[in-house]
Amino acid sequence: MTTFSPTRRKALGLALLGAAIPAMGRAQPARGPVRLVVPYAPGGTNDVTARLLSARLSEGLGATCVIENRSGASGAIGAQEVSRSAPDGLTLLYSNEVHPILKLVQRGVPFDALTDFTPVIRTVSIPYVLIGGARAERPTDPVALLADVKRAPSRYTFACSSLGSVGHLGAAALGQKLGVEVTTVIYRGTGPAVNDVISGAVPLMFAPVGAVLPLIQGGQLRAYAVTAPKRISSMPDTPAMPEIGQPDMLFEGWCGMWGPRGLPEERVSAIHAAALRALRDAEVVARLAAIGCAPIEESTADFAKLLIAEQARGAAIIKAAGITPE
Repeated sequence: MTTFSPTRRKALGLALLGAAIPAMGRAQPARGPVRLVVPYAPGGTNDVTARLLSARLSEGLGATCVIENRSGASGAIGAQEVSRSAPDGLTLLYSNEVHPILKLVQRGVPFDALTDFTPVIRTVSIPYVLIGGARAERPTDPVALLADVKRAPSRYTFACSSLGSVGHLGAAALGQKLGVEVTTVIYRGTGPAVNDVISGAVPLMFAPVGAVLPLIQGGQLRAYAVTAPKRISSMPDTPAMPEIGQPDMLFEGWCGMWGPRGLPEERVSAIHAAALRALRDAEVVARLAAIGCAPIEESTADFAKLLIAEQARGAAIIKAAGITPE
């Protein structure tokens, strides 16, 4: 697999540590404002879902929850700041599925996915969809499209929002399934990548549904298939990957919360409980649905296991595709 980056980027890092299944009692008030570090620029799904949850988190934690955007290096700059913070529950990372994968695709990551963070909770799932520009002259049927990608892979570059993203791994996995080498272009965020797909500068992209649904509905983008086991309610006319003969092409994005290594069990439990209450709030659920996301109810222990599994799956895809850290 060949990967090109439109800009030079500095490399940095990530990680995880186990914690007990959280208690559901009301959290004790924090000793000051809680910084929720979002390692991406404002406006993306990571940032938007953090802001949707922050008010309810403030209520549950008994302290003001402040969103702090520290973008750069595919999420590593903000993550590094959290990894170096005191384990007091006042500085938390709100990141996504790239976090446990980043060191596999980016050089010089200065922290470890399995030791330098304490996982707290996975918050929301984010469905993805394979898209192309609506005006482009290519097959409109998804089965025919994939056949054309297999026949002429050099015609089908894939845009990706960042290194290690669902779009990056999805493109690599699709190339493996089709038996071809695919070329990816790495952007600094979903917005710029989607813009180039609309313009036709890049033919295809695996994109988060919430970010592109209005553009699909508005006729600027064409949806080919969602990377889910079955069709999703917000896109009932778009087939799922198993329907077009790709049952292994199942990928979803997600967001979650971590603390630095050594975050005490009682703080993990309190933050988990507050986040779970926020995710059950009817208004939060409705607003998440409006951007194509769904709340996840999962224990801290299950989140920790998932991080290990996600890293292993990503490593296998990356190795098979011949991706080397940039």
